[in-house]
Amino acid sequence: MSKSTTRLTDARLRLWLRSRPSKRISVPDGAVPGLSLRVGPHALTWTLKLRVTGEAGVTKRGLPKKGKTHRLTLGEYPAISLDAARATSNTYWDQAKKGISPVKALEQAATAGAMTVEQLGKLFLDEYVKTRELRSFNKYDDAIRVHIGPNLGTHNAEMLGREDVRGAMKKVMVKKARGTGPRDRPRGGKEAARTFVSVLRQMITWGIQEKKLKRQDNPAANMEKNLPKKKRGERVLSLEERREAWRGAGELGYPFGPLYQLDILTGNRRSEWAKCKLEYLDLKQGLQIIPAASYKSDLIHVIPLVPQAVDILNWVLTHHPRSNGPYIFSGTDGEKPASGWTKAQKRMRDAIYANTGEFPKPWTPHAIRRAVATDVAEATGESGDKLVKKVLGHAERGATEIYNRYRYVKEMRRVLMELADQLLATEKMYYTCATPQTLAASVPEVVLLSSR
Repeated sequence: MSKSTTRLTDARLRLWLRSRPSKRISVPDGAVPGLSLRVGPHALTWTLKLRVTGEAGVTKRGLPKKGKTHRLTLGEYPAISLDAARATSNTYWDQAKKGISPVKALEQAATAGAMTVEQLGKLFLDEYVKTRELRSFNKYDDAIRVHIGPNLGTHNAEMLGREDVRGAMKKVMVKKARGTGPRDRPRGGKEAARTFVSVLRQMITWGIQEKKLKRQDNPAANMEKNLPKKKRGERVLSLEERREAWRGAGELGYPFGPLYQLDILTGNRRSEWAKCKLEYLDLKQGLQIIPAASYKSDLIHVIPLVPQAVDILNWVLTHHPRSNGPYIFSGTDGEKPASGWTKAQKRMRDAIYANTGEFPKPWTPHAIRRAVATDVAEATGESGDKLVKKVLGHAERGATEIYNRYRYVKEMRRVLMELADQLLATEKMYYTCATPQTLAASVPEVVLLSSR
């Protein structure tokens, strides 16, 4: 037997994978009491020795006595990583100190045919997310496929502990760069960790309620408290910054040029225009009507379109008709909605720099939405709070709202037209249905969106 007081490291473990000893040795971890790695010619196996408080009865003074030493096999490296072995060992130690025998719990789980976290995730998607037809299916699917499965999938769902969740959450928080594959995306980060914990908590809560799990505690409960506090967006574009964005959008071309300008004129979320279908538009009445099934609040959202917005949409429908799907703004001839906002935002920054000679202070498309909300509030005063909510499409579910079906379209149209006139008072850049040749001959000062 070889003894060591130094902590095991991943580098050392990888070295043993490449060059294994001819005879088995047992190496203590040095970080968690009782945790060792049995290094042999055929496998590297994690084992844990512990004693359970109270298992041997009590002393004459009534204090619990520790029982015999148990040895638990945790699994093989690298299937069970160093961090995972330590996290599991700490969970078992916590149970042992409380008088709970991990050995008995494991035996009960094994005889009951307990499911893994991966199996629970599949049931959760099939029997809950898909059945309820949640629009956020992709969020759940991505969290389970990208983060929960790879980090916790092989864990026994009945035995999953807070240390297991905490260890996985720390891994998810580490940002990973985009891979080399065509469908690879950057992964990880604080928001990914927040989604990971949220979906995992809902999975386990659902499993308990549906009697898929026997446990009654949720190891992911309140785990978000261990994450950095979510920052609220505070960036609001000034009037001049929105004018710079408007001019920059004129350089971007279809689909992002008109998308940015429509956001500026309406205050919509970027997805509400990117996923817009022709059936949502009534250009004669100057309305965009998003059905409840496609809107975040599960309510119909009606937004009035100012004349400049109608011009933009007429230009898009004339010069970029789609024939392969329903989406107006698309890089796949209407089959899928426009995507690639990160690249579009970089192009917007470059376009503003080309026009002004200075790079703008960083902002996101959502800063446009906050700016519109701020302007509506400023234009309407204290009495305009309801109008701000209507423009933003925020749900009001009180008793009054149930009976009051008036949508304040006239009031919204009036204030949005005032804001559009203010924004474009010094601008001559807009979209039109006219052909470039006709327009160039008649109104040369108007700048058209390039169709490149």
